Amino acid sequence: MAPARYPWKLLPRLASAIEHGQREQSRRDLDALLQLIAESSGNNLTLRKLRCAQLVSACLRGAHSGGAASEALLKGHLQFLKVLTGLRTWAGVARRMHGFVSRLLRRVRPANRSHMERVVAQVRQEIRTTAGITRPLAQHAAAFEVSVGYLSRSFAAIAGRTFREELRRVRIETAGRLLRETGLKISAIAGRVGLRDSSQFIADFRAETGVTPGEYRKQHKGAA
Repeated sequence: MAPARYPWKLLPRLASAIEHGQREQSRRDLDALLQLIAESSGNNLTLRKLRCAQLVSACLRGAHSGGAASEALLKGHLQFLKVLTGLRTWAGVARRMHGFVSRLLRRVRPANRSHMERVVAQVRQEIRTTAGITRPLAQHAAAFEVSVGYLSRSFAAIAGRTFREELRRVRIETAGRLLRETGLKISAIAGRVGLRDSSQFIADFRAETGVTPGEYRKQHKGAA
């Protein structure tokens, strides 16, 4: 049996959830990471605590990006590492980790989140009104004077899906409507949603809906 793929996206996703003050997402991602640490470190509590200390650093970066004061973060970090060193059970470590993340979330600035929520809302609105034929993420970032990485993380945290996934969702929704309501060829519909490569359009459509565009049209023939 092949080993499970390491979930590389979990840690940056946790940092992003903290950055945007998303408590439930932070809790879920932290639980998943703690379980991963426990499963991959055996019964070695020292190793588990070392890996938690590394996890804490990423959480701090997320809180700092979310507007938390640097001085308070540094002080809290040092205090937490002292506490972490003295813990004697994994249950205690896990409980303290959740408490630490909760404190970080309280330090994140709501005003910063509100600003990025407005930015992401505007980007999503453009995606919808253009049927997915929109500017690249880099151009959106330049327009709002933020880094591409920050906008990418903010979009995923706020929208619940990545910029690319949102594009695909809107494109497929538009394509579905065109398949139901028009007699346009598949290649023409692909062009209407900004995809010159029909094979890529078919692959994306199948990934999103479970069927090809042709099968979808047959299923919905006469529905309009």
